[in-house]
Amino acid sequence: MDPRFTRRSGLAATPLTAAGAVGLPSAARAAGGRTPHKDRPEQHSDLAVSGWRPGGPHPHPWSRRGSATTLHDADPADVGLDASVLEQIPAIVREGLEHDPPRFAGATVLVASQAGIAYEHADGYALRWQDAETELPVQQRIPARIDTLYDLASISKIFTATAVMQQVEEGRLGLNDLVADHLPRFAENGKEEVTVQHLLTHVGGLPAFINLYSELPDIPSRIDAVLTVAPQSAPGKQYVYSDLGLITLGLIVEELSGQGLDAYVHEHITAPLGMDETMYNPPAELKERIAATEYVKHHGYLVHGHVHDENAHALGGVAGHAGVFSTARDLAVFAQMFLGGGRCGDARILTAGSVEQMHTDRIAEITGTGGARRGLGPELAAWYYHAALTSPYSGTHTGFTGTSLVIDPLTDTIVIMLANSVHPTREWSTTSVTRREVSTCVATALDLVPDSLRSGWYAGGEDATTAILSAVVTLSGRAPELWVDLFTHLETAYDRLAIEASADRGETWTPLGGRLEASHQEPVEVPDGILTGWGRRVAWTGMFALIRSAAPLQGEVQVRLLLTTDASTRGLGAWVGRIRVRDDGTDVLDTDRTEDRELIIADGWTRGT
Repeated sequence: MDPRFTRRSGLAATPLTAAGAVGLPSAARAAGGRTPHKDRPEQHSDLAVSGWRPGGPHPHPWSRRGSATTLHDADPADVGLDASVLEQIPAIVREGLEHDPPRFAGATVLVASQAGIAYEHADGYALRWQDAETELPVQQRIPARIDTLYDLASISKIFTATAVMQQVEEGRLGLNDLVADHLPRFAENGKEEVTVQHLLTHVGGLPAFINLYSELPDIPSRIDAVLTVAPQSAPGKQYVYSDLGLITLGLIVEELSGQGLDAYVHEHITAPLGMDETMYNPPAELKERIAATEYVKHHGYLVHGHVHDENAHALGGVAGHAGVFSTARDLAVFAQMFLGGGRCGDARILTAGSVEQMHTDRIAEITGTGGARRGLGPELAAWYYHAALTSPYSGTHTGFTGTSLVIDPLTDTIVIMLANSVHPTREWSTTSVTRREVSTCVATALDLVPDSLRSGWYAGGEDATTAILSAVVTLSGRAPELWVDLFTHLETAYDRLAIEASADRGETWTPLGGRLEASHQEPVEVPDGILTGWGRRVAWTGMFALIRSAAPLQGEVQVRLLLTTDASTRGLGAWVGRIRVRDDGTDVLDTDRTEDRELIIADGWTRGT
């Protein structure tokens, strides 16, 4: 790492495609997919995306040497976190519990940074409901605790992906191997060309889901149905979040290792890491510590102690897509293994190279602007729950039961929220609202916004808002320019900051093309005057030419920064510091001057301190 950069500095982003976007994938039924309903980005006629190209001679943030570091308890201040900000987490969780209907029955939150567990909190109930309509008496309920075991649901996919990468490292499997070479039945219905990598990244053409639990009589017939399912598209052409691909990968691990997936994960992942409370099919004696999930009317009982996912249950509780139970502390060890380049303590689980491969996006060309991002298993840049911690490198996954694991490699931070949001019914499940607020709280505690801009104007902290920062100037020169010091962290394609000017008293507005520059960063061109995305987490100086149709704007001119956020999901927002309008080398407006600062009209923007 360049010594001029601190651990808070942003790194290079994968280039974003500004044209031909295909929009966001539909949320998968069974787990983990994007939950907010969004308009497709290409429906916005003025869509543009900043070119966040590599910003300097920085290594990939997931390019790590193996580290023997182990997790330990730490004071928040010792690991770069503001304890007073983290103390907002209980209120965030409580709001989810008291929402009507509740977003979840109980939750456990863990925050770690720089290998230090800095904050833990539990609230609500691991068991609250008798059925979908009847609450248990208070004395029969089980409170959620720090050590409550939760059904991780689709976070299980990351354990399967890790097992797959171990097979790759051993030379038994290749990412470009045809799945059918290992499981011949998979070739049926035209899937001969589907590779292991296709399944890891959900672009294998498989449907999201098929019913295994009520339409097929036994495990062999259910496995056969998975292997022989007809594809919906050719491989590598479309992103569809699919449980079936991970079930198939779990079967490959079993075929190559000669072990059941549960035995393999225990022997090669959880036991070496000391994750003694991570398992498939937890024993009955742990039931009092396990968070209950859904009341299943069809079966007439509440799921409590076995996997919630119907297909995983129908496969014996062990499957590549679901089935793992764990505590927040155990899951933090798993996350730290990735931050340690595949190692935690004395346990080497993966090579550093495999960790980097897993956390490198593979599908941007398929999903386009604002679409999903996937590495080899991990979900990346997931604004809908990474929120203010989002970068092109943030991972990892959610689970349909209400669980989420966020890893920010730029700050070595782990955020875990485990909840039973389907207790007593999946109809109430809206956990991502709370997930986002927790992630944003942690980002705020990390102090990611540069100090140099905190006394400026701020907007973007709410959904479905419009904020305008404007001023009027008189221009007469040949090359007028608007100069703005700013920081932006806005949900890619959906939340945007537009730089505009009007010479006809606001009747029409001209986008101002320009350029962003920052210390130790390659410049970013902004040809259409619209900023969106993660902004590299650095302060920029933007220079925007005040021209229209190649001619300088003249006379009374309004300049404005127009920030819009959509109805769900946001990042850190935008901060604007010094604003200058230069006309033939003279500052006709400079907010460093007190009298000029009073000329700024802030509608929806607030001033910092």
